[in-house]
Amino acid sequence: MKANNLKLGAIYKHGLTDEPMRLVTILPCEGVWMETYDGRGYGEKITFEDVHYADSDEVQDFLEDVEVMNNNTLQKAQAFWPTHQANFAM
Repeated sequence: MKANNLKLGAIYKHGLTDEPMRLVTILPCEGVWMETYDGRGYGEKITFEDVHYADSDEVQDFLEDVEVMNNNTLQKAQAFWPTHQANFAM
């Protein structure tokens, strides 16, 4: 179902792909920018007609995917920058 009264940061569903996405920008009289949990789709204009409400399961799945991605990114960063780096204090 087409969404109305859009709120930045809320999770909606792309009407053409049924993929849950976070609303990041509203382009007045044009459409919106939304992105997937991993940032795909940012900057691609989506018409207002293609912004649909996501159900609670879709929102929960999106949030879980974000959490998993953030945890994986944190682990990669910790592997790259070990916590036992040299002390640079003078």
